[in-house]
Amino acid sequence: MHPIIKNYPGVMEVIIATTVMALLGLLGLYIAPLFFLIMLLLPLPLVYLILKRDLLYALLAVVLTLFMLMFTFANIKSAGLLVFQFAPLGILIGLMLKNNVTVDKSMAVLFFWALLIAALNLLFSFMLSGAGISQVTEEFRATMDQMAQIYNQNGLLDESDRQQYLALTEQIVNLVQTFLPGSVAVWNIMLTMSTYFIARYWMRSLGFTIPNNFHFTQWRLPWYSIWLIIIGLALTLGGDELSWQLMEVIGKNILYIAAFIFFVLGMAIILHFIQLWRVSKVVKIIIMLVMLLYLPFTAMVALTIGIIDPVVNIRRQPGEDGDGNKGG
Repeated sequence: MHPIIKNYPGVMEVIIATTVMALLGLLGLYIAPLFFLIMLLLPLPLVYLILKRDLLYALLAVVLTLFMLMFTFANIKSAGLLVFQFAPLGILIGLMLKNNVTVDKSMAVLFFWALLIAALNLLFSFMLSGAGISQVTEEFRATMDQMAQIYNQNGLLDESDRQQYLALTEQIVNLVQTFLPGSVAVWNIMLTMSTYFIARYWMRSLGFTIPNNFHFTQWRLPWYSIWLIIIGLALTLGGDELSWQLMEVIGKNILYIAAFIFFVLGMAIILHFIQLWRVSKVVKIIIMLVMLLYLPFTAMVALTIGIIDPVVNIRRQPGEDGDGNKGG
C-alpha cells in the first residue's frame, strides 16, 4: 500500500469521490436529458466524505473535480457553473447531517439556499452571459411562428386558426416572461429538497446515524408563512395600481412560489387523513386514482387546505393545545 494512502486512509475515498463526481458531471454536460438525475446524485459523494471524514476532505474533492472537469470539458465556464451548483449544496447537506440539525430547520435553510441559487442562476444567465428574458421569449415566439408556417403550408391551419394560434402564442410568451423566475425557483426547491432526502436515505443505508425521521404527512409550516401570500398580493396589487411592472412581476412570482409550497403542504394533509381513514387499501388506491383523474380540482382543494393549515392546524387532535400550529 502506498505510504500516503496508509497514513491518510481518506485519500482513497477522495479519489473515488472525485472520479464519480467528474464522470457524473461529464454525463450531465454532454447528455442533457440526464441532467436532472445527475444533479440529484452529484452532491452525495460530498455528503459521504463529510460524514465519514470531515469538511477538508470534501473541499479537496471539490477542487480536484473542478480541475478534472475543466481539463476534460472544453467550456470552462460551464464546468465551473456545474460545480458551483452541486458542491455547496453537498457540503451544506453534509454539515447539517453531521451536526444532527433537525429536518424542519434543514428544510428551512435549504429553501432559502434554493432561492439564492435560483437568483444567482438567473443573474448569470441573463446578465453575465448577455442573455435576457426578452431574448428567451423572442426565440420561443420565432419557433412558434415557424411551426405556424409549417401548419399553414400543409393546410392544417386556415387564416382564422392561424390568428388564434398566434394569439395563444402571445399568451404563452407573456406567461413565460412573468413566471420564468418563479419557475426557476420552484425547480431549484424541488431539486434541493429531493437531494436532501435522497442523501438522508442513502447515508442511513450506509450505516450512518441519521436521527429525526421525517414523515411527510406530519410536515407543517409556521403560522407566519402566510405572509408569503400577503406580501405577494400586496406587491401584485401595488404594482398594478402604480403601473410598476417590476413590482407586479415580483409579487406574482412570490405568489407562484407560495402556491407550490402550500400545494405540497395541502397534499401532505390530504394523505394524512387518507392514512387515518380505516378502509381497505383498495379503496385508498381508488381514491388516489380519482384524485389524479380530477387533478385540477385536487390541486385547488390541496392549495386551499395548505393555505389554511398554518393558521388553524387542521391535523390537530382533540385535546391538543394550540401550540401545534407553530410548525417548523
